[in-house]
Amino acid sequence: MKKVIFFILLISSKSFCQYKIDYDYVTETFDSYGTSKTINKCYLYSDNIRSKFIKDRVINGELEQEFQYPNSEIHQGFKEERQRDVYGDSIGYVVTKFLKNDSIYLRTFPGNLVKEKFENSYTIVDEFKNILGYNCQKAITEIYGREFVVWFTTEIPISDGPWKLYGLPGLILEAHSKDKYHNFYITSIKKIINTDYIYKQIPYKRISSKDEKYNSIKQITEKNFKYKKSKRPDTQLKVTVDDLDMPLIVFE
Repeated sequence: MKKVIFFILLISSKSFCQYKIDYDYVTETFDSYGTSKTINKCYLYSDNIRSKFIKDRVINGELEQEFQYPNSEIHQGFKEERQRDVYGDSIGYVVTKFLKNDSIYLRTFPGNLVKEKFENSYTIVDEFKNILGYNCQKAITEIYGREFVVWFTTEIPISDGPWKLYGLPGLILEAHSKDKYHNFYITSIKKIINTDYIYKQIPYKRISSKDEKYNSIKQITEKNFKYKKSKRPDTQLKVTVDDLDMPLIVFE
């Protein structure tokens, strides 16, 4: 009888197993000083049916973010600017994915929820490399007009990855936008016991659409550009918004 109970518990624990994967989300810019990086700690919980991706957490008033700027004055200035409105604790930016029906819910500051239907299409390439001891294969996809190169492994059989990247026959361990501005690097992976509370929806103020969010930011950016241009009409001016969750916005 004890053996039967043990076997049932063993099967049950396996069926409720999920993965916790840590990533670094790195944005890179290049100027006369050299390469500047902003590194955000990210966390993916996935059981291959649903998943939750988290970044920009605030713990005890500290944003989980690291800056690497060649110029010390710029480094300190950016750090102080980003921390200015950060206080308390916050779960930050959250992408909840329901993998079986391609539904995504994106929670953004200040607590709005963006819902969208999402389905990635990939071209799998005959190129391979090793990441954290896993054999990985290259694939290419396009999201919001950006081309992403991703590396996935079938040795971890969950069709998931960081941010809104998923849909391959294995876990995505690394991803890069073509311009190298948006980058995801896996830093660790482990199995944990499945806990339903992880996937509960976070409180939000209202639901909006992706297009609504994009049009709003585009209008604000255009207004800002026109105002600056009116003040300095003879100068070359360029205003850019390179947000991960929308097409690139450029006014010049």
